[in-house]
Amino acid sequence: MFRGLLITAAVLGLAKPGTAAEPFSPSRHLDWTVTAGRIKDDCASAKARGDSALHAVSVLDSSAQSFANTPGAIEAALDDFSDSTSGDAFLKDVAVSSSVRQAARDCQTLSDKYTLEVFNREDLYKAVKAYADKGEKLDGEDKKLLQKELLDFKRNGLALPEEERYAVKKAKDRLIEISQAFMKNVEEVRDFALFTRAELDGLPDDYIGRLERVGDRYKVTVDYPDFFPFMENARDPGARRRLESLFDNRAAKENLPLFSEALRLRAEAAGRLGYPSHAAYVLDDRMAKTPEKVEEFLDRLRSKLKPLGRAELKVLLELKKQDEGAKSDGVINVWDWRYYDNQLKKRRYQIDQEAIKEYFPLETVVSGMLGVYQRLLGLKFREVAGASVWHPDVKLYEITDAAGGEPLAYFYMDLFPREGKYKHAASFNIINGRLNPDGSYQKPVAAIVANFPKSTSRTPSLLKHGSHQDVETIFHEFGHIMHQTLTRARYERFSGANVAWDFVEAPSQMLENWVWDPEVLASLSGSYKDPAKKLPDELLKKMIAVRNVDTGLVQLRQAFFSEVDMLYHTEREVKDPTALYARLMRRISLIPMNPGTNPEASFGHLFDGYDAGYYGYLWSKVYAQDMFSRFEAEGLLNGAIGRQYRDEVLAPGGSQDEMGLVRKFLGREPNEEAFLRSIGLGRAKGT
Repeated sequence: MFRGLLITAAVLGLAKPGTAAEPFSPSRHLDWTVTAGRIKDDCASAKARGDSALHAVSVLDSSAQSFANTPGAIEAALDDFSDSTSGDAFLKDVAVSSSVRQAARDCQTLSDKYTLEVFNREDLYKAVKAYADKGEKLDGEDKKLLQKELLDFKRNGLALPEEERYAVKKAKDRLIEISQAFMKNVEEVRDFALFTRAELDGLPDDYIGRLERVGDRYKVTVDYPDFFPFMENARDPGARRRLESLFDNRAAKENLPLFSEALRLRAEAAGRLGYPSHAAYVLDDRMAKTPEKVEEFLDRLRSKLKPLGRAELKVLLELKKQDEGAKSDGVINVWDWRYYDNQLKKRRYQIDQEAIKEYFPLETVVSGMLGVYQRLLGLKFREVAGASVWHPDVKLYEITDAAGGEPLAYFYMDLFPREGKYKHAASFNIINGRLNPDGSYQKPVAAIVANFPKSTSRTPSLLKHGSHQDVETIFHEFGHIMHQTLTRARYERFSGANVAWDFVEAPSQMLENWVWDPEVLASLSGSYKDPAKKLPDELLKKMIAVRNVDTGLVQLRQAFFSEVDMLYHTEREVKDPTALYARLMRRISLIPMNPGTNPEASFGHLFDGYDAGYYGYLWSKVYAQDMFSRFEAEGLLNGAIGRQYRDEVLAPGGSQDEMGLVRKFLGREPNEEAFLRSIGLGRAKGT
């Protein structure tokens, strides 16, 4: 027998308030019952209000200009617009109704274009530049806000002749449309394969039991909850290859032309703005600053990873030869590597994810995770009963300081898959924190959205534990939630996770480390059959031992994605994106691309802000592990260090230089030692 959220509430000591007559909403801007027509009207009204506020800035006499009524007023208008539209736009990823999702996409497109339009307006540029030329002394966030606004105008071509500026705007407008269409096409993929019972050999009973039947065959989709367990466990290589081919060709017909057009337009716009490439344009506003610095970082990392990856590949090949004998092609193909990575853990380390899952029911993990974050960061979470939500599976939580007081922020949890929902795991800003005109602080609202397996009649939702597995994923995404909700930045532009894009993953990556600590794991685990039965010590030791198994191949895969992204956005013309993908995948990841497929057609990160920025996952990991080294030395659940981290890294958001935040928290210059040690390449701690 297993228990649901009543366990969570009991463990956390959450007092559940009585249900109010009207569903509770954490913000006056949020309405989850909104119709498609209302979304369209809301977004149009928000734009009209923004236009009116910005007009007042544009007609102001220069003699009357101040920070508050010029750069500050532009920021306020954009903040108000964001608050009014972000909830509606968020529904594109979670709404049940397809018409609402489409209206929300249209609202997001309007929102993206509106921000672009603001920083393409010559009247506003002249107003901000005239104020800047007055030379008034500014400091802190005010100074940074003015600098960022001037940079935005520059990056949108306001220093260019009118014809050139129009061409840049036209390209950027089209890129917004392409990004929305690209992501929609991926999200709406409904591809599946039908398999016989024999082809499902190796898959756990609970997985097979939840599959839809079509005659005497079983339907397996390319959605993550179906795809990854299949690739890790299905013994039949032909079956794995069939599903992998579908996965690697998602939305190819629709997205290949969009992909090529996006690369061309990005290069064109960057060139007009005076940058040698789109990557140079993007990195001008990142920690790394230049493509050359990124390449140096990736080259340095690859040189250390390649020998390790080749050695790991030999081990996987031996396993494959043992299974296939003379029939083996002697290659670890893309449809093989997840399977044999899993087999290695089972055979050499006796690690069986299906057995481990028993100890990680979702509700137990969520309960333990919230408890860890409460203790570490000096917080209290309370589930809000009677809250307005967009689906019955969704829950709302309130955040306060551990000592009590007024709520600091709110977050939603939407953890199970459904038709039309965002297919991966991510956190979303819904309402950003900022200082209100009356001196109060707007309470941030965020959401963690995931696709963990739902409970069945036989078992609850069970999570896998391991590198890049479910338990680590939920800790990672909740790290983003903490960054988004514990902000005290003055302006939304710098609120929460609105930091340099190559730092945005660092706070959440750092917190992944907690799921490997024995004390923390004890609070996260408990057999669904008997919650008092914790993860056995022997199994825990094996899990920790296996943490860095195949880490070379895993990190080389990340290095490959980083490199192909950089080359897509540094080469003057990419005539064949698929051929480039195939060449780099074999050379860097050491595993060849699936022939006849087009994986770049579903490379969604290149259309949700990570274009010329995928390297940021590895780059930020360096800072994440360096920050974690303080907790390693002073205690993983040390509340004093946790509070310092909350105040010095999370609360400022992007209002201060990111390198300065890290340097202040560490009390020294950052370095790569902790990162290399974490993936098994550095010296053991204390040696």
